Amino acid sequence: MAKRPTARSLQGRPGRRSWTCALAVAAALASGGLFGGSVASAREEPELVQPVLQNSASIDYPASLLDADPRPEGRVVVKFVVGVDGVPKELSISEGVHPELDALALEAVRKLRYKPATYGGQPVELVMSVGIDIVAPAPPPEPPPEQAKPDDEATSTPGERAVADEGPVRLRGRLREAGRRNPVPGAAVLVVPADPELPVGQITRKIYGEDDTTPAWSVRVFTDDDGRFEVRGIPDGHARVIVLAQGYERLDYVEDIAAGKLLEVDYFQQRLVTNPYRTTVTSQRSEPEEVARRSISVEEINNLPGTQGDALKSIQNFPGVARAPFGIGLLVIRGSAPSDSNTYLGYHRIPQLFHFGAISSVFNSDMLAQIDYIPGNFDSRYGDAIGGIINVAPRKGRRDGFHGYIDSDVFDIGALVEGPVGKGSYALSARRSYIDALLPAVLPDDAGLTLTQAPRYWDYQALFDYPLGGGEFSVRIFGSDDRLEAINQDANEVQTDSRNEAGTAILFHRADLVYRKVDGPWEFLITPSYRYDQVSANAGGVFDFTFFVHNFSGRAEITRWFSRRYSLRVGAEVVAGQYDIDAQAPSFPAGSGLGSTDVLNIGEFNGPFVNPAIYSTATIGLHQKFTLFPGVRVHGYGIEVNRVAVDPRLRFLWQVADKTQIKGGFGQFTQGPEITQIARIWGNPDLWLERALHTSLGVAQQLPYGMNLEVTGFYKHVWDRITASDTILRDPELGARLENWANQGIGHIFGAEILFRKDLTDRLFGWVSYTVSRSVERAKPGDPFLLFGFDQTHILTALAVYKLPRNWQIGARFRLVSGNPYTARTAGVFNGEDGTYLPLDGPIRGERLPAFHQLDLRVDKRWVLRRVMMNLYLDVQNIYNHQNPEAVNYSYDWRDRQYTTGLPIIPSLGFRFSW
Repeated sequence: MAKRPTARSLQGRPGRRSWTCALAVAAALASGGLFGGSVASAREEPELVQPVLQNSASIDYPASLLDADPRPEGRVVVKFVVGVDGVPKELSISEGVHPELDALALEAVRKLRYKPATYGGQPVELVMSVGIDIVAPAPPPEPPPEQAKPDDEATSTPGERAVADEGPVRLRGRLREAGRRNPVPGAAVLVVPADPELPVGQITRKIYGEDDTTPAWSVRVFTDDDGRFEVRGIPDGHARVIVLAQGYERLDYVEDIAAGKLLEVDYFQQRLVTNPYRTTVTSQRSEPEEVARRSISVEEINNLPGTQGDALKSIQNFPGVARAPFGIGLLVIRGSAPSDSNTYLGYHRIPQLFHFGAISSVFNSDMLAQIDYIPGNFDSRYGDAIGGIINVAPRKGRRDGFHGYIDSDVFDIGALVEGPVGKGSYALSARRSYIDALLPAVLPDDAGLTLTQAPRYWDYQALFDYPLGGGEFSVRIFGSDDRLEAINQDANEVQTDSRNEAGTAILFHRADLVYRKVDGPWEFLITPSYRYDQVSANAGGVFDFTFFVHNFSGRAEITRWFSRRYSLRVGAEVVAGQYDIDAQAPSFPAGSGLGSTDVLNIGEFNGPFVNPAIYSTATIGLHQKFTLFPGVRVHGYGIEVNRVAVDPRLRFLWQVADKTQIKGGFGQFTQGPEITQIARIWGNPDLWLERALHTSLGVAQQLPYGMNLEVTGFYKHVWDRITASDTILRDPELGARLENWANQGIGHIFGAEILFRKDLTDRLFGWVSYTVSRSVERAKPGDPFLLFGFDQTHILTALAVYKLPRNWQIGARFRLVSGNPYTARTAGVFNGEDGTYLPLDGPIRGERLPAFHQLDLRVDKRWVLRRVMMNLYLDVQNIYNHQNPEAVNYSYDWRDRQYTTGLPIIPSLGFRFSW
């Protein structure tokens, strides 16, 4: 174990107030203070290793201020940069108290030396701030009457008894975080004499009337990277051990050091509710900057109300994301259709985001490093999308011991275990719903219900990471399975058949290999992946659909940094595979006049597909404060479509001031048709590519106290949009058929987004997001422009979480959203042939549903024990039970209507046991 430097005694003037001042400085400087929020994600989830303090510093209260009335005191906040050599530089005062005290604080910080921080294995500079509490010594009391002292005390002075720096180890221990058992590195362990009247054990209360003199001896050491420490040379008897670590509560123990014995201890330190520290990576290289990249950390995800701690559901709170009907989890980003946006998980796409009904996402949130939401103008690395991008980065398993948890709520139960494997790590997780088991128990037999549903879902994840060849090798295996069955059975029926059955099944399984390496100015990435998808659905024996796909995808990238501000990244991606579709459906849609809907078309078709792409993005620092990010993507759509798209893109970043940025971009984006859209029977094999032009301009302003403000304007033009076509074609094989689909639609989307965000740095965090937008489309030439079906003019979300004492926490989310447009039916005309009424439609999407508003509330209570932690939470959606209209139902003659409302109040009680 590496030795830490020790301090034989605390510096300062005699007196308890001076000792308290020195202790405060030691606590603040124990491992370097850091203000702010969460680690800023650079590239692909590299690990940040924080700097470790190698020495200590102290401040003597200046004699020149002792005569001041009152004596100045308070907290001095020093901002500085820890260089790659571990030396503080660029020191400045963020909050001052007095010029002389400020100068002393700067000098103390200037003397510190750190083991440099590393990010992804490479040294990086780190912006840090430390708050130093300087307490003025109390005025000396009136001297008592002089008394004669024995000769043996006449020459003694406080601190004369020194403790040897060398000698046998008398106290050895390890410091870990309570509940999570993470090692706490860089903490100061101070050992001083203990009051003989104090009992052995932990001191859990404030002790009044302590000795006002400087301790006779003291030793201070620091914990290493594994949280271990050793103390040498302390005398026999009772010793007081004080542990000070930034972001953690103070530990105070009385230990009995037996003669000739070594005492071994194991301390567990609770993290503070209020942690005023942050680590911010100041990259030595200018990373390609998105115009509007919104990121959320795992700690924030786990505290958001209304999401049950689910990662991908939290994205629905960001600006630009429309609310889906019934909360089913569709992501409508900046007015684009849900199918126009892609989600990447570890460099490759995943086919679905959520389990049925958006109860939870298909990947365990606790195994994610960070989520980036990019609503437009995304990098050339991403393609085959004209909407937005969600990029999800898995994390590595913990390497500091065996950890895990069991978590259960009203919907499902899950577990996670993780730990080290040699120099690497693993993480395993699984989750299974039990809604299908609860429904029969809560629905009575005589309820009169003729529709029985049995939904269920499960998912699993297995991650393995290991350092290899100077880089990092990863294996990721995960999957998801959702099934929903419905049986409509009359009370008099004994058996059921395919005519009264319906159901759906969606599943996928994926395996990835990833190798990443940073070698000086070079960065390398190679990752192959295989994914198996299956989608099936049936309805009453009329519609039956099964879709199998074998997906093989691969990505390789090389990045070369020529200087801090110039780089070039070149990448290649290929998505290939084999699909197989087995389906039956009516030959012609009802009302087309082309034939009977009783005749079924049965189709079986399959084939290969291959979509290769090459892309490049450059970083060009034209000026210290102005950077361009030009890029291009060449994407081929082979075999089925046989077309190539060339998409140029350009973004820029202008650092107008120290805390003000202007970001903008424009570019072309392309998306190919779905396989089912080019099927000969139900689609159109002559379809080509959909295209969009993205333009956006934004301003980002950092505010005090960890607050940020972003304002972004955007415009998107979409053309060659695939829309429904009722044109009748003569097919040499099928005869007369509908064209079904054609590249004939165009669209315009424009608006503005505002995001005011308070980072997770104190007791309070949250944000307010507001979007005003308009999305219109024209289905075919000659038609009028109509509102998009998900167009929502106003989207307001206000979210806040507050940490209370005693590990209580409360959070709330309020949403106010414009209703979706719909086509109203104004009246009905009687049809004498069959005795029914035919509806008369009003203007297409000419009316809107009433505005949606809802308040969600979450309350958490956490119990932190030495080695385990328990968390009980209540997450209540729609707490005031507002009946939000989601659709319109009409009477038999289409004259009367009423709303179909969304979900009522839904409480979810959950419990987690972790170790």
